[in-house]
Amino acid sequence: MANTIINPTIFAKEVIRNRDIKNVFYKFANSDYTWELKKAWDTVTVQTLPTLSFTTWGTAWNAITATDFTITSENLVIDQVAQLMVTLKDIEVTQSNLSLEAKVWERFAEAEARLLDVVIRDFILNDVDSKIPSGNKLSTITASKTTVFPAIEALKVKLAENNVTDNLVLFVAPIIWSYLRQADVLDNTDQGFMTRQKGYLGLISGFKVIETNALTTPKKMIAMQEGSINCVVQLNKYDVRQGTDGFYENLLAEIIYGSKIFGESGKWIATQVYS
Repeated sequence: MANTIINPTIFAKEVIRNRDIKNVFYKFANSDYTWELKKAWDTVTVQTLPTLSFTTWGTAWNAITATDFTITSENLVIDQVAQLMVTLKDIEVTQSNLSLEAKVWERFAEAEARLLDVVIRDFILNDVDSKIPSGNKLSTITASKTTVFPAIEALKVKLAENNVTDNLVLFVAPIIWSYLRQADVLDNTDQGFMTRQKGYLGLISGFKVIETNALTTPKKMIAMQEGSINCVVQLNKYDVRQGTDGFYENLLAEIIYGSKIFGESGKWIATQVYS
């Protein structure tokens, strides 16, 4: 399949901004292990210390039974690869009134950001789902301006019951964001007026609310503590290779990455399905 390169005599050196999926999930993931993995290895092993509890007795000075101190470990493995290549003929680069290589690299960068964002979103919705306690998966509601705020409060309560109260973020689809702006809780308040005028809400119920069009399907709100998900990009390499049998060049990109949720981190996430 050939490239389609527009070649007008006079044409504005601009392109219409692509309406891509907003990149919001990845920046709230934990990437602390990135530099360790960039050194050489493909696996990070994280150790988890046990939770200890005192045993109460009625009489002091009794013999004390030993409790085993068992350290467990989990691995984050870099085992995912994504690749992209675009071939540009020299004649295409010459005749285009755009800085064609630069524009292609811009789209490469956007593609990488979108890839990682979708990776984190789908990881939460699929792989992580089995590690989220059943009590953190709230029953389906019919979303409306009267039900959405109580549902968010319920998410906050579930996380607080697991002692998760700091650095909270809530991902919602545009329709939920709209219901929040219309919610009765904002009636007759200065904040409510400014929210409805400017469309900016900020914090609600302790959550930093993030609107994303990546959650229109499935219909689910995701509440979590920042850093609940680990994602490491070990290699994101870009290169230009000159053609060996013609006047063209290949623009190539390869990303090697991995994701993981460790042990107790499942309790740091709660979800709300809606219809």
